[in-house]
Amino acid sequence: MFSVTKIPKTSSIYFSSALKLRHKSKTHWAKLKRKTGPKYTALNHFDDFYGSVFGNQWESIREGLLRRPKYVAVINNYGDFEETMELLSNKGAHCLNKLMSIQQDFSNTYHKINKDLTKDIKQDSNVVSNYVSKMEQNEISNIYPTNQALPEKLELKDTTLKRFHENEAEIERTSAQTLDDAIAEADIDQTRIIEPGMGTTSEALYQYIPATKLKGMDDYVSESLHYSFYSTNTSDFPLVIEPETEYSYPEHLKLMTYERDSELHMFPEPKRSQTGVFNYYPLDGGSVLAVLALCLQPGDRVLDMCAAPGGKSLIALQTLLPDVLVCNDVSISRSNRIKNIFRNYLIDFETSNKWQERVVLNRKDGRNIVDDYGFDKVLVDVPCTTDRHAVMENENNIFRADRVRERLRIPELQSQLLANALRVTRVGGAVVYSTCSLSPVQNDGVVHMALKQVFTADGILASVRDMSSAFQCLSSTMVLGKGKALPKYGQLVLPSVSANFGPSYIARLVRTK
Repeated sequence: MFSVTKIPKTSSIYFSSALKLRHKSKTHWAKLKRKTGPKYTALNHFDDFYGSVFGNQWESIREGLLRRPKYVAVINNYGDFEETMELLSNKGAHCLNKLMSIQQDFSNTYHKINKDLTKDIKQDSNVVSNYVSKMEQNEISNIYPTNQALPEKLELKDTTLKRFHENEAEIERTSAQTLDDAIAEADIDQTRIIEPGMGTTSEALYQYIPATKLKGMDDYVSESLHYSFYSTNTSDFPLVIEPETEYSYPEHLKLMTYERDSELHMFPEPKRSQTGVFNYYPLDGGSVLAVLALCLQPGDRVLDMCAAPGGKSLIALQTLLPDVLVCNDVSISRSNRIKNIFRNYLIDFETSNKWQERVVLNRKDGRNIVDDYGFDKVLVDVPCTTDRHAVMENENNIFRADRVRERLRIPELQSQLLANALRVTRVGGAVVYSTCSLSPVQNDGVVHMALKQVFTADGILASVRDMSSAFQCLSSTMVLGKGKALPKYGQLVLPSVSANFGPSYIARLVRTK
């Protein structure tokens, strides 16, 4: 017979506790691993850096970044565009051009009323001044009755005069004191001095923690180190910032979107039109602004320097304005994505001679592109930290531990691409620089670096065109940076719960020499 040995109660308790500890440790390890992935690294990084850049605005921007983005629908002119616009309109979408026109009319009316009110106030200024003066006289007469004479001289008590003279003498003595005398009299805290003889292992080295934590020893380097790239010293080169006067909305560009604060923000899946191409292309509204900032004209020769995946190039073609569009990207796989989009949105793209003459697919490093004629317009949508993707996806995330060096060199790459874009643009032509990042280093900082670089090395001058007046009619649709979030050289589309476009930075430069 088999005998069963009874397990002591204390042993069973220990065994049960061990299992619980093991299970608890396993769960904790899984949670810890998830919290230290690339997207959490990016979010911590942005909290540290953008929190100091945007201040109180960062919380609302952060909430928008972590939510589903909002899109506009680029209606395909080569499909059933009238039926498509009617379909989306029935689902609550609005034509972006109409929304901008309404906002512009409202803004003009507001400024006219404000101007008239200012004029009336100036005309009545004498009446207002007389009324205020009369009120002041009445107030004074209530405090000091007219039948009571005011004393000619105010007598101070002896103690008050003595205290006044003592304070005056102390101020004179302190002002005449030298720096060495002040240091000699100062009460210095000797406990924080670390003598050389203590060695590097002294406990005194660890008693005081600096006010800012040094990052980069574990999983990332603080982006504040990138401020070495960011300079606003305008004495480096001649800098001109002037308002944009050439902007006009392209007549044939049809964009549909949902209003700000609308609960609707998702479009249905695009469908094939009778012509065989998709009826519209969904795209972030901030990306649309980059194409609008080009201020395309009929017959323009255009270069999209970093074209993949092809959305901005498609918008440029939907304006029906460019004569030639060169779509460039250094990556083979990304270049194939451009070709695939054109195949799905342009009728007979691969077989029609018309498209072969108008659209050129190029695969070069944008820094090495040369052109003998000079492009009329160049779009430089540079590689960046892609802030929204960085906090949402771990796959292909620039904040992965093995991509630290690549991330730190992003501003250098961006400035080189923008500098070459200015070189291949004709005098009088325009370059639009754009990112999908909130970083002032990758945005204004890179624009400043590139302008300085081309002036020093090539003698090229370009003026910065202020697009704020042209884009102010978008305030009912998007959240544009203002105040502390207003860039110096460009426009910034901020993510928001009410209008979750962006982030997008757009700067327009016109070559003048």
